[in-house]
Order: sequence, then structure tokens, then C-alpha cells
Amino acid sequence: MSTPVSDRTGMVRQMCAAVDAGDAEAFGAWFADDAIYVFGNDEPLIGRAAVVEATAGAAGALPWVRHVVDQVAEVGDQLFCRFTIETEAPDGKQLALPCVTVIWMSGEQIVGYRVHMDISPAL
Repeated sequence: MSTPVSDRTGMVRQMCAAVDAGDAEAFGAWFADDAIYVFGNDEPLIGRAAVVEATAGAAGALPWVRHVVDQVAEVGDQLFCRFTIETEAPDGKQLALPCVTVIWMSGEQIVGYRVHMDISPAL
């Protein structure tokens, strides 16, 4: 999990690879014990355990997922990440969904994570 402070893009790519592989524990390892995670308009999740549980559930709801990292910009303790999320709709149609995530860091741990995305075409 250790990533040099100057290589946040590498950290983001590792996190995406964990989600794409269905490894919710590896994804959750980046989060502080009391991190706050919000997906769209959903209620905030509080804590690493809640993030791991939700990630495992989301991975099970989609037939497959692949994150394409389009851009990562670091501004102070925040990362602004632009992704294309590739997956498949229930009818088998291939999807490429835009996503922006804002990540708040404290040292090497994520303390806040906000996903701006419409996942409904995949569901």
C-alpha cells in the first residue's frame, strides 16, 4: 500500500486495479479507519469496514468492471480523478460511463472519498 507522496496517480491506478479484480479488501486498505465515502446521492459510509463491504457488494452487482484513469490532478491534500468506467448493462450492451472522484488525503490514507457518477445504465 505504500506509495510515495509524489506518485498519487500510481496510488489511484492501484486502487482501481483492486476494484477491477474484485479485491475490496485491497481497495479498502487505502482508507483511514474513520474515512467518509459518498457515492452519488447515497448516504455517507463511515469507516474502512463500511467501504470494504460496499465495494464488495458493488463488485457483485456488475458482471465486470474496468476503470480507465483519464486524469489525476493533485491540489493540496485533494486528488481530482477523472475516469471512464467500462462495464456491461443487463442487456449485454457495453458501457463507458464517465466518473469524477474527489479524494481527500491525510498523509498516505484516504479520509474522504466522493464519487460523482450515474451508475443507473449499468443496473
